[in-house]
Amino acid sequence: MDRQPIDRDWEPIDQDGVRGLRIGVWELTTHHGSILSHAAVEAHAARLGFTPPEMIFGDGFLRARHQSGAELSLAALDALQMVRTGVDAARAVQVSVADGWSDARRTHGMATVNPFDWTYSTLYRGSGSLAFAPCDQGIDYALLRQREEILFYDEGVLFEDDLGDNGCAQLAFRVRVMPSGFFVLMRFFLRVDGVLFRIYDTRLHHCFGSTRVVREFSRRQAPFDDVKRQLPRSGPDDEDLSLLNNIQFVDGVIGDPEIDCEVAVLEPRE
Repeated sequence: MDRQPIDRDWEPIDQDGVRGLRIGVWELTTHHGSILSHAAVEAHAARLGFTPPEMIFGDGFLRARHQSGAELSLAALDALQMVRTGVDAARAVQVSVADGWSDARRTHGMATVNPFDWTYSTLYRGSGSLAFAPCDQGIDYALLRQREEILFYDEGVLFEDDLGDNGCAQLAFRVRVMPSGFFVLMRFFLRVDGVLFRIYDTRLHHCFGSTRVVREFSRRQAPFDDVKRQLPRSGPDDEDLSLLNNIQFVDGVIGDPEIDCEVAVLEPRE
């Protein structure tokens, strides 16, 4: 059944590259920055202690700001601060050329940085002042599946790297705002050729008029060959290997996730 229309005033935002809307006591905005300059990459490498991904959109963000001052944002540099460093992290995922390649990536400009997780896997769930605590009840997906007008939609990439031609690491987001609330998906996707696939998802949902923001963080991982065996075939040697680069395909076959559910409680001003 379609949801009944909700009469809610809203105002679009489109200024200086920042897009979004104001609706009720919320302001939701996104910005798509350009790839960081060489000088900026050098500065961030020194701050992070490792070489950032090849494509990092350091000025890009998604931000949800409540009238109370509570805020949640998604940003590439904050996510990269949660990449593990150290010898164990650097060796957590191995491919035949990983040691030589990661050693080469450790030498950035004139400085040698610390060993790090060369897959850029990050458990980042977002930044800001919203205080989340574990809960038993997750997102109501039946509610989200009901048809409703989309007032604002956007998607963007925060960082991406081809791992020295060994695969792909990407952190990206999507946001949609409806008259009833907003939904955000941030996804870290990893493909290490011949080794594994990994997906970390952060989902956020808020119903306007409530005091709850629900967050789910899920982890999935599967051996590369297990996913490859799911490729559709019209014959014994007929595989569409391009599907291994298709995040939606991998998402559909990688298996069941481990899920952490959390909730943040807002001041009741709506």
